[in-house]
Amino acid sequence: MSDEKLTLVFDGPAVENGEIDVKDLAPALLAIGELIQAANNEINGTRAQMSVKVRATAEGSFEVDLNLIQSLMKNAKALFDFASIHKDGIAAANELADLLFKIVGGTVATGGGLLALIKFLKGRKPDRIEQKGGDVHIHIGDNYFVTDKRTVQLAESVAVREHAKKAVSTLSNDGIDVIKVRRPKTDDLEITKSDVIYFDYTETEEQLADETRTMTLQIISLSFKEDNKWRVTDGGEPFSATIEDAKFLNQIANNEIAFSKGDYLVCEVRERQFRSSKGLKKERSIIEVKDHKPASQQLRLI
Repeated sequence: MSDEKLTLVFDGPAVENGEIDVKDLAPALLAIGELIQAANNEINGTRAQMSVKVRATAEGSFEVDLNLIQSLMKNAKALFDFASIHKDGIAAANELADLLFKIVGGTVATGGGLLALIKFLKGRKPDRIEQKGGDVHIHIGDNYFVTDKRTVQLAESVAVREHAKKAVSTLSNDGIDVIKVRRPKTDDLEITKSDVIYFDYTETEEQLADETRTMTLQIISLSFKEDNKWRVTDGGEPFSATIEDAKFLNQIANNEIAFSKGDYLVCEVRERQFRSSKGLKKERSIIEVKDHKPASQQLRLI
């Protein structure tokens, strides 16, 4: 079992008298706990469990002491299997705290854990990332950030980033200007109101396929709103498709085309498939309408 102590410090007009509204405190504590749990799950999997305990502080002050307690699985085989796959071994409580909250100052080169990295990036994409020995150097312009490769792993985890965003959301409230993470023998990590915007995280999607083909579609429902998404079917499950054919849309706007339920469109359809942490999704767009066939068209007997 390993443990690590840290202190959360809240600064601002709302806490000047040593008190804080529970609606500000409770979400912050829960989010910090969830962030630590998510980081442990990302780095250690199920081989180690983390618990975050709140410790009593001196009366009249407003500093919340937290104790990170890590317990390992008792299953020796599971630990051996984990160690054989993860050469860095299990990250202990103090290592997890470093991966999240460490801060190292400097003029050109700074360093630290996830939260310090987010502050350094300021919502920007790195110019390049280099492996230097056991460290990772993340470059933006003439400056670079030195960190552990596992910090990069945390930065790329959707669950961890979502919890990091929640952990600083209290700063969006009036009267809370600064949250500090204070640990023994290290510099304080300070997050201010101006930093909150950098914790917004938009997951990038991986495009798996992009193809265009001719399809005959039956109209289920029309939409003339800005997104122009129509419900159609190719004989299988109905789906939504965006109309991108400007000529076709102009004909509709000029009342040159009339529609009835069940009409058919012969179209060039673009299909794109994406993958994200939430799974697979497909987007369809009609890039050209080649023909419009009314549903009432008579059948040919010969």
